[in-house]
Amino acid sequence: MAELLLSNLSHSYPGAGAPTLSGLNLRVASGEAHALLGSSGAGKSTLLNLLSGLLPASPGQLLLGGQDLADQPPSSRGVAQVFQFPVLYEAMSVLGNLAFPLRVMGMSRRDCRARARQMAEQLEIDHLLERRPTRLGLFEKQLVAIGKALVRPDLSLVLLDEPLTAAEPARKWRLRHTLKSLQRESGATMIYVTHDQTEALTFADRISVMHEGGILQTGSPEQLINAPTHEHVGYFVGTPGMNFLDARIESDVCLVGDVPFGSLVVSPGVCRIGFRPEWAKLAGAPAQTHSGSDWIIAADVISQRVLGTHRGVPFGLVDATVAGARIVTRQPLDEVPSGRAQLHLDTVRAFRQGWVVDA
Repeated sequence: MAELLLSNLSHSYPGAGAPTLSGLNLRVASGEAHALLGSSGAGKSTLLNLLSGLLPASPGQLLLGGQDLADQPPSSRGVAQVFQFPVLYEAMSVLGNLAFPLRVMGMSRRDCRARARQMAEQLEIDHLLERRPTRLGLFEKQLVAIGKALVRPDLSLVLLDEPLTAAEPARKWRLRHTLKSLQRESGATMIYVTHDQTEALTFADRISVMHEGGILQTGSPEQLINAPTHEHVGYFVGTPGMNFLDARIESDVCLVGDVPFGSLVVSPGVCRIGFRPEWAKLAGAPAQTHSGSDWIIAADVISQRVLGTHRGVPFGLVDATVAGARIVTRQPLDEVPSGRAQLHLDTVRAFRQGWVVDA
């Protein structure tokens, strides 16, 4: 097990106009399951390649178990990496691929095969042990690549770069559970890169949301959902993401357009009010102008989408507009009127220049 510490880490590719990574600071605890979540181009894979040694050292400090990785060749870092597209030895069987990292370590043939078979059973690919990679599907190859990385008992850090791209949703869920179990058993620190928030939220102890080469927020799944510190985190995490309304603060009163919409004790000026679909409810009766602390404002219902039922009551998403902005609520549908309605909010977050101001 080993703690990972990044301090002011940056990286630029030759000829690139802007750095791919800029000023990253992150601590991943020893034995933690950590996810890097972000869209394409956020810098996730670049960071993994710096950790594994596929890219040369960059400005900043990168410590694993207190040792500076810049001073260590890739072979001695105790780091294993699984790529989005599997890398296997075509001349070897599945068993041979799984056992190969152990053979390189000098483990006996008998122990290599026993450990490889155990890993295959955990990944439910033991029926494929005698096959060559050319006879495997893409998802099966990826399972072998994952097993090949995790089979080593001396690992300090496991890097998974979008390893479940080829998997069906039902199999993704099962494999994430298996990976989590293997991670806990081995005690290895594991970093899982993905653009899929479901994968990140259901796998990781903590998640770092990356955007344009930086880390916007690191926290538990609950923290990212309940207390996003940046607009992009609120929008990117959650299905659907956070709603936003343009507003301004005057004398601790939030105004949307010229309509008072709740009380918020922050410095006056323009801001954005964010709220999650489940923090909101649309109900009947037109909203009236008020200046109290209740978060209520007029809305126009556009459509409803049923997601299921709860105790016989339909439950789903409601699309509406507030002051010309589109919003979505997640709620029981029996209370939603057609046409004019009131939007009621339980919780809000205020943002300026992307960052939260009411934390």
